[in-house]
Amino acid sequence: MRRTALYAWHASHGATMTDFNGWSMPLYYFGITTEHLATRKAGGLFDLGHMGRILLRGPRAHAFADYLTPAPIAGAEAGTVHYSFLLDESGCTIDDITVYVAPETVMLVVNAGNYDRALAWVTEQAKAFGEVEVEDRTFSWGMFAVQGPAHETAMQALLGEDFEVLPYYRFRWLEGAGRVPVLYSATGYTGEAGYEVYAPVDQISALWEGAVAGGAPAGIVPAGLGARDSLRLEAAMPLYGHELSGDTTPLEAGLGRFIAWEKPSFIGREALLRAREEGGPAWRVVAFEMLQRGPVARQGYPVMDETGAPAGVVTSGILSPTLQKVIGMARVRSALSAVGTPLQVEIRGRLHPARVVKKPFYKRSRSHAESV
Repeated sequence: MRRTALYAWHASHGATMTDFNGWSMPLYYFGITTEHLATRKAGGLFDLGHMGRILLRGPRAHAFADYLTPAPIAGAEAGTVHYSFLLDESGCTIDDITVYVAPETVMLVVNAGNYDRALAWVTEQAKAFGEVEVEDRTFSWGMFAVQGPAHETAMQALLGEDFEVLPYYRFRWLEGAGRVPVLYSATGYTGEAGYEVYAPVDQISALWEGAVAGGAPAGIVPAGLGARDSLRLEAAMPLYGHELSGDTTPLEAGLGRFIAWEKPSFIGREALLRAREEGGPAWRVVAFEMLQRGPVARQGYPVMDETGAPAGVVTSGILSPTLQKVIGMARVRSALSAVGTPLQVEIRGRLHPARVVKKPFYKRSRSHAESV
């Protein structure tokens, strides 16, 4: 099983470890709900070393990334991050990714569960495109996140006077003058403001420990994958294998706003255009809430319309620690995707009433843009 550079720290600090897509990762330290609420109140620190980091370099690196993804990379300002996708020719999702645009390189951050497939896909496409070098930094660089209202306390302890507050989805590269090379970005997966930090694996443990010590007085705690999942669901952020899959397009997942339709060419463009011109996808991913207290609607549970006819399937569901009600997302027929539409979820042979609600379930109290 693969281990991140922070594995020894997790093991020595009492983390309950789990197998996550072939990586040994902390599920929780103190409890999922405790870590969830601590992140909402003050902050959480999350090891992200299991995610793939793929660097593109060469004279056509930017042009290649523009062709490879539906994001507007060609001409994008250096220092920007773009949420995007790797798509096949049918417009279905190989992975959802973030794209970091630097002056001479582009970095793709991919999901752990799709790392091997994504790396192979990017490498194959780069060979055909030409003049692009693909460098896998997954095992040579580490990554962690600082998320929550008090995130700046940990970041200032971590970077000192080098820390600069960034607008949302921007990044900054620090190096030189004896400094450990560090990249930090105003990104995250919790619905809170915060940063993701990248550094070589031989330096990441010291940086992590600095963030833990610096954030502790403000109430920031290390947190595991359990809280990361419940936090992202409250923020209605998709998870590959749940809201996105190899059979799902970004349009079905409600993510069409991240497609640069004006681009003349990118992989999957023609298929997505056809779907849009034909009236849109037949299925949509919606947010829902249960109308009565009761069992949690889990992934895979059948969804019915108000008459009891099959309507779709639950993709994610939890008892929200913040909202104290059962919430979830589901893939349903497009005709049932409007906010307020009544649904029913079949749980252990019984139908439980639900309704479609607006995304997200939870909005953070302030954004990076509001803090600069």
